[in-house]
Amino acid sequence: MIAEENKVTEDPTRKRYRLVVRSAEEAVRMIRDKLGDHAKVLSVRQIGGEGLKRFISSPKLEVIAEVSKDSSDPIETTPEVISSDSLPSEKVVKSDSVSVNSDLSKEAKLEHKLEDAGGNKSNDEVDPLSILSKAGFDEVLISQIKSWPEIGNLQDLSLADALRKVTLCLTDRYKAILPVSIDSKVALVGSPGAGKTTMLCKLLAHEVFIKKRVPMVLKLENGVPNPDDSLRIFCEVIGVTLYREAAKVPPTSLNSPLFIDIPGVSLSDVTEWSLINSSLDAIGVHSRILVLNGAYDKKVMSKCIQIGSNLSATHLAISHFDELSNASKLWPIIFDSGLSPYCISTGQNVTGDFSANVLNQMIAKSFPENLYSQSFSSYQNS
Repeated sequence: MIAEENKVTEDPTRKRYRLVVRSAEEAVRMIRDKLGDHAKVLSVRQIGGEGLKRFISSPKLEVIAEVSKDSSDPIETTPEVISSDSLPSEKVVKSDSVSVNSDLSKEAKLEHKLEDAGGNKSNDEVDPLSILSKAGFDEVLISQIKSWPEIGNLQDLSLADALRKVTLCLTDRYKAILPVSIDSKVALVGSPGAGKTTMLCKLLAHEVFIKKRVPMVLKLENGVPNPDDSLRIFCEVIGVTLYREAAKVPPTSLNSPLFIDIPGVSLSDVTEWSLINSSLDAIGVHSRILVLNGAYDKKVMSKCIQIGSNLSATHLAISHFDELSNASKLWPIIFDSGLSPYCISTGQNVTGDFSANVLNQMIAKSFPENLYSQSFSSYQNS
């Protein structure tokens, strides 16, 4: 159902709508069902809720679409609202009015960038990977994509079809990563500054509020001071028991898992790696999540992956994701680390800004926003 916010427009034959959807495919279906085949997509951007709302729900896409009975240039109107949440229950979803000035100006800048990337070539002659490179796509990932046999010859495709092809290949390769189950004892490891404590708080909140479990926390030191003030206070607030001695921890289960917090691991101290490994082995910890700061330089992240390997890490959690303007540099790490992607932290809110849907987060933040918008518009008309 459509909630019309402003019924007065300059041109009654042309209206704009704001869609809030969970995926591009859902938007295509809604546009065709609600707006018809003549609708035109003007912009696409990722949005999310605030606080706990962002914590318990996946990010969504905001799509601005226009319906016009002629082919003249679009004019500015206040967009009406269509929400994917209204489809099952047919309830009207209200939203603040949205201005599309910024989105349209971004598209104009993108068109200029595409002209620079293509030079004097026609659209059919422009290499889509070159456009991605100029738009900030990771060069290592581009080199890997070129070597994938399933990618084919992208130069034979339009920009929209090429982006769709790249997205599908990334998705297929991600889904080919074998998932690894989490045991009742889970350790978080990583370098200093990786965001382990914040990530642990997010996981604890997820266990308590979403999974309705009763987790416990064990602080290990291994001779390195590991203050617990902020974590202890957080545990008290959400009703989680914190232990400092492994011998005092009661038996664990899937409904009462144990999370182990250890100090940041030095990138060069091999002896420290060995001590932590021995400590975790002694208490039977097989699930080990490497917390990786996504904003780190690629060389530093490679060293962190090496730490994870030496500590027998099984899963990968990416922190500081919100600090990235483009996440494409993380794809090679996800594909080559041998770790099972577990979650992504998108902010400092300890009870939110967290997503277990790593694939959606990566896709949404890998492609330049307006390139994706152009690709989506072509996909909608196909």
